[in-house]
Amino acid sequence: MDTPSLTKSQKIELLSIKEDTEFYRELILQLSSYSSSNVLIFGLFPYVSLYVEETFNYVQRTFPSVAGSLSPKYGNVIKSSRMRVKFFDDSKKRIDGMFELLAWISEFNTEWHIHKHKGFLSPLKRMLQKDLGLFGYNGHLFGSTHVGLLNVGYEEGDLPTNSKEISETLGKSMFFLSKEMGSYIGKLSDLFGVEMENASIKFFDYRIDDELLGYRDEKSFKFFRSVFNGTGTEDLNFTLVYFLVTVNYFQHILKHTISGSPPTLFKIKFITLYHLASSLKKLQNYFYPKNVLTERSKKYLKELLRDGDLKLLGGQSDFRNILVHYGLDGFPSGNIDTTLTLPKKGQAAPKVAQLDIM
Repeated sequence: MDTPSLTKSQKIELLSIKEDTEFYRELILQLSSYSSSNVLIFGLFPYVSLYVEETFNYVQRTFPSVAGSLSPKYGNVIKSSRMRVKFFDDSKKRIDGMFELLAWISEFNTEWHIHKHKGFLSPLKRMLQKDLGLFGYNGHLFGSTHVGLLNVGYEEGDLPTNSKEISETLGKSMFFLSKEMGSYIGKLSDLFGVEMENASIKFFDYRIDDELLGYRDEKSFKFFRSVFNGTGTEDLNFTLVYFLVTVNYFQHILKHTISGSPPTLFKIKFITLYHLASSLKKLQNYFYPKNVLTERSKKYLKELLRDGDLKLLGGQSDFRNILVHYGLDGFPSGNIDTTLTLPKKGQAAPKVAQLDIM
């Protein structure tokens, strides 16, 4: 791509996009060669969607002449998936809209798995049929069919409501959506000179023991009544499962597939914790006046939200915006130190005063 007169800020922004492109290209390409990828990929969807949406927006506003060749399809689904990174900070849906989305996902899975049974024995089959799949690694829950559908970005109206048509349509949609994302990463790799073929592996290191990957089916209405805050708050419990599997995906899946400290991994960890802290606060404020939180739930929420490091992180909205939008607009270029490197594991961190970019 011809970039004749870039500012210092733009050079850093483009470097960040190139690093993210290398990260997702390598991670998706390498992970896809493992049979476990059909389960592990769902935790990545919101972050890949964030990357697709925000890099396209950046190119569109900075280099509009090349944006047309990049324009991704399935825009609405990708936009929706990208918003899942924000949890309950979705400014359009807000908290009530998110609960409506979670309710639709539960209803959709019930229709798909339980209401498909027709005929003489259908009442018995429906009673026995389970509609929630749980994915675990070494005893830790890192995903579910409900959260997977949420992460991909589907919403009410995107998929058929008839159980006979759901499986076929969902399979085709997932295939073309994944293909489109791969095509977009390929185009952006060409644009930024990221080598696609014969590139050395920089950070992918599959250390997952497949024998420790587990799966089990549950009746969703029973499961969501039995966890966290208990019966009567299934929407809250679904939400907390959503938060838990997201954190566990980093702790137990990405930890065993990525080596070193690539900048993109730091970025998505920061963004996730930033919105998780904010969303937990929103949940507390939403449910506390309803007088439905158990004493146990109140205790854990209080302990989490008074954590000093989490509060400090939650105050870094400007830094969060830089990471998300690849934008240093308004940031004085004279304050940018391109020679500063973060310490490696075990090394002392530089003083905060040195971190001019913060």
